[in-house]
Amino acid sequence: MKTLLVVLAVLFASHCIAGNYYETMKSNIEKLEKSTSIDELNQLAALFLRIANTEKEEWLPNYYACYAYTRSTHFMSDGDSIDSALDQAQTILDKLLNTQEKESEVHVLQAMVYSLRITNPTRGYKYSSLSNKSLDRAEQLNGNNPRIYYCRANNVYHTPKVFGGGSDKAIGLYEKAKALFENSSVDNDLFPSWGNYHNGLMLDKCLAQK
Repeated sequence: MKTLLVVLAVLFASHCIAGNYYETMKSNIEKLEKSTSIDELNQLAALFLRIANTEKEEWLPNYYACYAYTRSTHFMSDGDSIDSALDQAQTILDKLLNTQEKESEVHVLQAMVYSLRITNPTRGYKYSSLSNKSLDRAEQLNGNNPRIYYCRANNVYHTPKVFGGGSDKAIGLYEKAKALFENSSVDNDLFPSWGNYHNGLMLDKCLAQK
């Protein structure tokens, strides 16, 4: 039923995009944050791509299409499905990096895509290095972006202790992200704001493991 509602929303939104960009985006960003269905997230990605095709001067529709594909991997268990979704995300990211190279949020999203590629230990070094490189670029562009430190903390948390990772090493990064989340504010409601809730959960988990 939920998937049907999203499909209907996509069809309806296609007729409304041109005249109501802000409201259409805001409504579907809210759906994106709440969705736990792969089908729904794929439908939302398709919707954001339609918006991007209509609003060619805006970068956020492509950003959220990419984020939707990326988020869908959180509900997948096999590596092939994860790779397929991330391939779709990467295609969009490649375009964003060409047009929005100086936008910190785009590099954070690229870092997250790289991290999610680590579906087995043999991929760890390659993709953790690429992820950290993207986060370095994001930090150069905006050192107050809390999602940088949230993603860095996740990378460290999931790195084996023998390689300098683990919960103890991640705590400081989660705490830095928390402080920045608490003090961050943007004038545009459509601008990325994800990460705060899960950062708090991970910080509590790390503190409980001390």
